[in-house]
Amino acid sequence: MKPMSILELQTFVTSIESKLVGAQLQEVISNDRGLALGFRGGGHFWLVLDMNPASPFCLLFYGESSPFKKGPKPKPLALFLNAHAKNLSLRKITIDEKYGRVLNIELCRSEKATELQVVLIPKQANILVQSEGKKIAWEKPKELKFQNEKMDLPVPRKIDDIHAEWMKLLSSGVRPSIDPKTQWEKKRTKDLEKKRKALFEIEKSISDNNPNSLFMQGEFLKTLLPEEFSPKNIPAEFQVHLDFKKNIFSNIQMIFEKAKKAESKTAGTSERRKILLEQISQLEEMAFEQYEKLLVRSGLDDLMQYVEVKGRKLNLESGAIAYCGKSASDNLKLLRKAKAWDYWLHLKDYPGAHAIIHRSRGKLVPQEEVRKVALWVLKESLSSKQLVEGQRYAVVMVECRFVRPIKGDKLGRVTYHSETQFSIST
Repeated sequence: MKPMSILELQTFVTSIESKLVGAQLQEVISNDRGLALGFRGGGHFWLVLDMNPASPFCLLFYGESSPFKKGPKPKPLALFLNAHAKNLSLRKITIDEKYGRVLNIELCRSEKATELQVVLIPKQANILVQSEGKKIAWEKPKELKFQNEKMDLPVPRKIDDIHAEWMKLLSSGVRPSIDPKTQWEKKRTKDLEKKRKALFEIEKSISDNNPNSLFMQGEFLKTLLPEEFSPKNIPAEFQVHLDFKKNIFSNIQMIFEKAKKAESKTAGTSERRKILLEQISQLEEMAFEQYEKLLVRSGLDDLMQYVEVKGRKLNLESGAIAYCGKSASDNLKLLRKAKAWDYWLHLKDYPGAHAIIHRSRGKLVPQEEVRKVALWVLKESLSSKQLVEGQRYAVVMVECRFVRPIKGDKLGRVTYHSETQFSIST
């Protein structure tokens, strides 16, 4: 379906302005495709903002039901609008002549105001919201260019015809906003950015807290006399961790303490760096066809796509996926989203990480993969300093249907039954 032209958008704004100005925003519905803003004034109106990248639209519908269905979870922008724009009245809707197909929508009540900028330019489709000094966007904003083209515009379609064509496309079940390959490339790019950023932080941490360098600095300071402790007698690269307001003995003690702490962290940090490098390499080399085969093999949804959590995942050869949240809250969200037959793993008698093995119903996970996940949980739960080589640790495994959070107790505390236990060692 062809996107709206500037002439069609101008006609659309003129036709809806009298209906929407003064109407109050009362409901916000979001899904992967866009937003539906429910207004009440002289009736019930739905302003639909379709963010199809190739063909964005802004349409108005009448009635109690929204043409958009709610997605599995609200989008961050929808949550922001619920907090900052709900119950505000629409004061003005205009086209930004500088950029062409860009709508400016102003909502206000008394001293409170919220502004929406709706970009309906193909490949730049976006919604940007600003309220009380805070900003949020549907997609990462791209720089808009001034519209100074002088060319013959296509004959505008009737607004009713555009509505009918759009509704026909919607009812057909076709989702033009989602091209699998484009979506995968977009997700891969986003994942690579996050992992490269994490890798940079880890490498910076390793560089700044190199235990060998710190031990070397400590040994160097021990060769100095107390009266020689000054910047002119110490190499510049050694001065980063020093405090010249304190005496040399305090600094020597401080440097060796830092060196010991850095040494205890090195093993875990190096392991995380190794995992990240492997994940980045896999993402860089993976082709879309490989990704499709992986999806077919596993037949599983990615839990982290449906739950806003921080954490890590481990793709297993059997097609199962293991997840480990970064916090107790993240683990609880993953547990609530897991299937009844998924496995929940935890280190017995030690506080720490939980893991969930997300699997296809009725499909067994090989024992060697379960042990691999258990070892992962062990390393996530205990620091390298706490781990004792050769010591055996008990691991509890139970289907998620038998795990229940304890109401009113500390976040992350659960009860379970029908568990199995096994032991692992480092």
